[in-house]
Amino acid sequence: MDIPFENLSGIVKAISRILPWDVSIAISEHDRFVYYQPSSTVDLKIKPGDLIKEGSVTMQALHSGGPISMYMEEDLYGVPYFAISTPLHELGLEKSCLTAVIPPFLANEIVKLPRHKFLIGKSEEKWIPIPLEEIAYIDSENGRTRIFTEDDQYINKHTLFELEWLLPRNQYIRCHRAYIVNVDKIAEILPDFHSTFLLSLKTKRKTQIPVSQRYASHFRRLMGF
Repeated sequence: MDIPFENLSGIVKAISRILPWDVSIAISEHDRFVYYQPSSTVDLKIKPGDLIKEGSVTMQALHSGGPISMYMEEDLYGVPYFAISTPLHELGLEKSCLTAVIPPFLANEIVKLPRHKFLIGKSEEKWIPIPLEEIAYIDSENGRTRIFTEDDQYINKHTLFELEWLLPRNQYIRCHRAYIVNVDKIAEILPDFHSTFLLSLKTKRKTQIPVSQRYASHFRRLMGF
């Protein structure tokens, strides 16, 4: 195993603080799993040393180089589940992935969120429907989600994870743990340090937002360069 034990332990400890108790955690390296922590509500019966199954969310994240989230039927692991998997590039672990396995009843609460052609933004004491095409980008700061248009900013109640489900995926791309960008509002893609990018937006303020190393490969693939 190339991942030092202290790194593995630290990753799991950090993730466990922010995930619900009923989420299973798996860490893979190269073509097999090196760690698995089952929950009481969903257990894929993975053991350290098991090969990653072709078609699984973990395998898809490794192939794409970016985060993948999707439902899986019971044909792979005997139970239906929802999983989020992301490569660990930012930790210098190029061939490793962290996968959170979520029970369907918990994931269903996200999938049931209504989809509209607008998002609701709060400004002062008003709630305003903001057409999706007017949104330049969305960020998360200090636990608050903010929507930015050409002229204004608003508070939105959803997390970035929830918004990834609500927004059209061909138009809104997660480019950083704290940012979602509207691709129609990108003016330029500029190279930055360590194979990352800066996005210069078509706004009056000429806002620049980062594409982190974690999302860079996924961003390039979706943008086609």
